[in-house]
Amino acid sequence: MTRQLDNFLIDAFKEIGSIGMGNATTALSQLIEKRVQLNLSDARLFEPSAIIDIIPDSITMTGIMIPIHGDMNGLVMLLFEFGNAVYLSNLLLQSIEHEDDPSIYESALLETGNIIAGSYLNSLSSFLNLKIMHSVPDISIGNIEEILKKSLNMMHKEPEGILNMETMFMVYTSEKDVGAGTIYGDMFLLLEEESLDRMQNSIQEMLK
Repeated sequence: MTRQLDNFLIDAFKEIGSIGMGNATTALSQLIEKRVQLNLSDARLFEPSAIIDIIPDSITMTGIMIPIHGDMNGLVMLLFEFGNAVYLSNLLLQSIEHEDDPSIYESALLETGNIIAGSYLNSLSSFLNLKIMHSVPDISIGNIEEILKKSLNMMHKEPEGILNMETMFMVYTSEKDVGAGTIYGDMFLLLEEESLDRMQNSIQEMLK
């Protein structure tokens, strides 16, 4: 059974996430040359299998998986509905001459994953005073069960729980500052049991 987080820990996770997402917003905005607003709307912990119950199997998803290691071991998984992922990759590539090659779009999404996850992990590392590094990301397109299976296979141990950081991207046009579109996504932090214990202990020490 997945452990429960008290309100203080939830608030701490949200605060860390807000700082990390703020950094990610700046980096992403510079990359696509548009104003970007990125909001963190929720943070909660649940069992890995619960993701399958949340997202219908009929929906094609895009998952970007970034392994993490150091004082915390696990994996960051960014999850977008396929249409949102395509829209995001088009924004990233619109100012670059490129051939219509699917691998180019995947590379753009992997770079996005590096930016968002890297910004979040840097904030987490600074806030908790823990050494957290991330490795080369991977990408998977399919239903949620397929993506989750691949994510779990990339980990050395079964995660104790998944921390879900629900986010919303609002991308604005550069000319009139009018909303060009909204991209919904989720960032999941899959942590091994020892890493989740270490993170909770660090937060609790800071709250004393």
